[in-house]
Amino acid sequence: MPDSPSVLAALVHELNQPLTAILSNAQAAQRFLAADPVDLQELREILSDIITDDKRAAGIVRSIGAMLLQDRPDDDRKEKGRPE
Repeated sequence: MPDSPSVLAALVHELNQPLTAILSNAQAAQRFLAADPVDLQELREILSDIITDDKRAAGIVRSIGAMLLQDRPDDDRKEKGRPE
């Protein structure tokens, strides 16, 4: 992976988006739970959004990990007893 501040900034931005959405949706769910009566359908939709955003964040982390491993020299991985 290139050692570039702009690449790092882009990765941080990409990861921050789903994390911010997760927080926002969780806070909305708390507000909906405080309502009387509770709108269960709306809560289901919020939880679905949280799951989607979590999967997006996890995919970004996996991609970053794959890029980091891909850029490492084979010799470095062999020395540390890691699979190639």
